[in-house]
Formats: sequence, structure tokens, C-alpha cells
Amino acid sequence: MTASWAQAQEADSLRAARVTAALEIAPPSAAATAERLRAAENLPAAIREFSGLQLRDYGGAGGLKTINVRSLGSAHTAVFLDGVPIDNAQNAQVDLGRISTEGLEKAELFQGQRSRLLQTAREYGSASALHLTSALPAPEGRNGFKVRLRGGSFGTVSPSAAWESRWSPALSSRVQAGFTHAHGRYRFHVKDFRNTPEGYGGYDTVMVRQNCDLTEFRTDAHLFYTPDGGRYDARISWYDADRGIPGPVYKQADRYPLSSDRQSDRNLSVQAGGEQELTADLSLLVRAKYARDVLRYLDVSEIDPAVSAQWDYLQQSGYLSAGLGWRASDRWHFSGAVDGQYETLRAQVSPKRRTLFAAGSAAFLDGPWRLDAALQYQHSEGSGSYRFLSPSFLLEWTPDSFWEFGGLLKRSCRLPSFNDLYYSQVTVRQLAPEQVYQAAAHWSWDRRYPRWHFQAREELYFNYVKDKLIAVPNGSLFRWSMYNLGSVRIFGDEWDLTATWKDGLTTLGATARYSFQWARDPETGGQIPYIPLHSANFRLFSRLGGWSLDLQGFVTGPRYTSSTNRHEFRIDPWTTWDASVSYAFPSNGVTVRIQVHNLLNEGYEIIRQYPMPGLHAFCTLDYVF
Repeated sequence: MTASWAQAQEADSLRAARVTAALEIAPPSAAATAERLRAAENLPAAIREFSGLQLRDYGGAGGLKTINVRSLGSAHTAVFLDGVPIDNAQNAQVDLGRISTEGLEKAELFQGQRSRLLQTAREYGSASALHLTSALPAPEGRNGFKVRLRGGSFGTVSPSAAWESRWSPALSSRVQAGFTHAHGRYRFHVKDFRNTPEGYGGYDTVMVRQNCDLTEFRTDAHLFYTPDGGRYDARISWYDADRGIPGPVYKQADRYPLSSDRQSDRNLSVQAGGEQELTADLSLLVRAKYARDVLRYLDVSEIDPAVSAQWDYLQQSGYLSAGLGWRASDRWHFSGAVDGQYETLRAQVSPKRRTLFAAGSAAFLDGPWRLDAALQYQHSEGSGSYRFLSPSFLLEWTPDSFWEFGGLLKRSCRLPSFNDLYYSQVTVRQLAPEQVYQAAAHWSWDRRYPRWHFQAREELYFNYVKDKLIAVPNGSLFRWSMYNLGSVRIFGDEWDLTATWKDGLTTLGATARYSFQWARDPETGGQIPYIPLHSANFRLFSRLGGWSLDLQGFVTGPRYTSSTNRHEFRIDPWTTWDASVSYAFPSNGVTVRIQVHNLLNEGYEIIRQYPMPGLHAFCTLDYVF
């Protein structure tokens, strides 16, 4: 992949505006295009096929949906929207189910960090990063109104609308809003014969998943300004949701105690940022954000439903970043950034945390060689005082237009969040920071012919995690058990293969992805909780005129709920198949899409005692005025 200057505009809508320090040193390990994002019903569905990524889904419309990259845990994957971090309000895990794909241009997953020279200091510190980029609105002189109607299983009704305007060649805006309601109920088969050595005395029944309802409303206003040599944007977002919290399904004497807990969220987010070319060789970056998250949790006793307690949490955070990029010569590029973040939590206790991030990087480019060395300093004051250095080193070699080779070395750290320490009905937990050491090497091959396009990629990696933090639900998705596991060693191998044939308006393609993750606890010698040794996914797709057909399969091997890999802790392997068909009417801007999930109606669990839905389907109607 040849390095190229990033253009700060769409080709059909704006004048060329080069931002000098936007050079990419290494490509993302996986990416979803705007077409893929539009076709998926939500963000987790759009990115779940990424190599090395494990989607954790607790089932139901309101169930938590997070990602775990290369066995490091969800908290080690930072999520950025237009370069600004999305901070979670629970358990240091961003619930991707709350993020709408409407208005997004692409979603990219980077190992280590994004290797863009002009970026915030926060972006240098995570073990992996998911970057979401907003699409610019309609070209000059055109306004666009988009309506989406979606409905289907679980009583889902989800209308949304967006209005895009181009006020001048450099100024545009997008306003969008969406509503979703679902009762979330679905049938599932529950059985367990592992409670006696002889295999008798267990249970086998069909139940209906309860307390999975969701009612949510989101609105978003986004303003873009793209002068010569720059790009600026400002966004204000509101998220309002009430949901049931589906608890675990387990047998207790002669009954199944089920969760009746409720959770409501009222979240406000305001962010702004921009990049500007000051001179031909010097560029400036600024980012700012304020977030206010109100969470109310109703905790209903499973023993006596008449007994309940209500917990209220108010978390606020302010974030500010400034950075400079300097093109010293054709070969040497330097950049630096300083970020400040202030967080408060009002709960049973009211902690505060102040964090300073400072980072610098240097890149060397010489023909086929690209090297990037970076160092981030993190200083946090709050429940404790922490100082940490995160160095990283990236190397890319492109000997010709077909082959690319690269490597990564990095050290990173994540502190226990407020949620790890305080979102509990117990006193403050004593948790140590989690440190990660990463080493990876990859090769890729990309060859195009008149009609064929072949791609192949492999990446080998080793992660060493010190004081690994493990989060497991403790009775509900709100009460979690957090503990330090100790040192963990992770060896992995990922393969991506893609073949595409295109002739005019006809496209046929296939992808296959395989992931091997050997993640062992040295004390027990077993695989760490919830990490499969083998997993894979497959996809067949076709485009014929306005028709689009997709078939996807996901395979996950056995996993364990404890690093003591005994049979009673084993979670069975599972395979699911999803299919979708859509047709875009060429004359009136209407697209109809039907999606069917779990075609074989397989009963399975991603998280122990949290059964997933069987066969279910959704229909989506898009209309662009």
C-alpha cells in the first residue's frame, strides 16, 4: 500500500485541500466501507467479521454489545468518532449497540494505533483502536432528505430520518434523528446435564427470554467547514434510552430466577475539532469534547421481587487536545500533541480524575520503507497517582505494488475506570493497572487483473499482559465482578483471503477469515475465559444491477468461563449463518433490504447463561429524496 496524502474532501463536492501531516504510515488491519455500514442494521453487525475481533453480545435488543480484540479485553480497544474518543459510562466497555451507522463513511480497526502523524495524544495509548469517520454531506447546491424504516423480530420498530444541506462550497450540515422500540422477547432452549457425574438429574426446557425490551431515541446535529487546507466539524448528540437488563438463565432448586432490573440512560455529548494547514510544512490539530452521562439503575432482588433499590450515577468529562505536525523534509515528519481530560462521578462516592496525555512521533519515509516511532506519557491523579510511558514502533516495507510487509512493537496501559472501581454496591475495589506488551508481524498481497481482484493477508502476534483485568457479569449486566488475573501470554495467527470478480454492473466475491488465539493463564495452563482457540467467518456476496445478495457464516470453537478448563466450565462451540437480499430501485431512490439471522435456528451462547436468539429477520426501507 503506497503512502498517499489524505484529501480533506470528497472528489465531487469540494476543492482539493491537502493537510500536510495527515500521512498514513500503515493501513488498518480491517475496514468497513460506507456501503457495508449502510447495509448493516447496526455497528456491531458491520464490523463483526473483522479478523481477531470477537463480538460479545448478551442477547436481546437491549443487551450489551462490545468487542474484544486479540484477547486483550474490550477496554483495550479505544473507540474514536472523527478523532474524538467515545468514553463509556459502564465497565470501561463501549456499548457499540448505541452507535448509529447512519452518516458514517467508514469504520477502521488499527492494531497498536492509527499511524497518522497528526493525531491526538490519546490515540497513541491504546492496544487497538476503532476509528469511525463521518461522511461529508451532499455536494454543493443539493439538499438531501433520507428516511429509513426498519422493523422485524422482537417487535422491533425503528424509524429514522436525516437532512443534509450544503450551504456553500465549504460549509455543510447534517441533522438526523432515530427512534427504536422492541419488546426483545424470544424463545430459546435451555438444558444442562452436567450437574451430576452420571449425566442425569439436569434440566431441559423451552423458555421465553424476558426483560429484554428497549426504547431509545437519538438525535445528532453535525456541522462541517472545509476551507482550503483544512477541515473542521462540530457535533451535538443526545441519547435517551430505557431498557430491561436481561439476567443470566440458570436453574436454582425448582425455579429459574430471572432478572427484573431496569436501566435508563440520558447522555449528552458536544464535540468539535479541526485540522488546518498553517504553512506548506506545518499543520495544526485541535479537538474538544464535553460529555454528561446520567444513568439510573433499578436493582430488583431475584429472591424477593418486592425488594428493590435504585442507584443513580452522574458522570461528566471534559476533554481538550492540541497537536502540531511538521514536514521537516520529504523523508522526515514529526508531530506532537498534548491532551487533558477531567472526569467526575457522582455516586455512593464522588471521585474525580485528572489525566494528562503527551505524545510525540517521528516518521521516516524512503522509497518502499516507512518507519514510525512514537512515545506517549500518561499521568493520572484521582483514586491513585499513575504515571506510564507507552512507546511504539511501526515498520512498513512495500517492495512493489503487490506485496507489503510490516511489524509492530508497543507497550500500553489501561487504568481501572470509575466503573471498575465504583459501579458496585460494595466498597472501592483494589485493582492494579493492566499493562500490555505487543509484538506483531504481517504480510499482505494484493493483485488486480482486468476482472479479478485477489487479496491475502496474514498477521502473527504475541501479547503479554501483566495484571490482566477480567470483567464477568455478576447476576446482571450492571453488577460485574472485576479482578486481576495475573500475567497472560497470547499467541495469535490471523488469515484474510478475498477474491472478487467484476464485469460491468455484476460483482461476485468471497472472503474467508480465520483466527487462532492461544491465550493462556500461566498459573492454571488453561485458556483464559471466553477466548476460543479457533474462530472463522466466511462471506459470499454478489451485486447484479440493483440487486445485492450476501451470505455470511460465523464459526466459534469451544470456550471456558474459567481458566481452569474443566468440563463444567465449557461453553459449546457454535456456528451461525446470516443472509440478506436488497434491491435499489434506480428511478426513485428507494432501497429495500431483508436480513435473516441464524438461518439454521441454532441455540448458542456467546456469554455463559445468556442465550442468543434463534431464527429472526428484519426488513429495512431506505428512501432518499
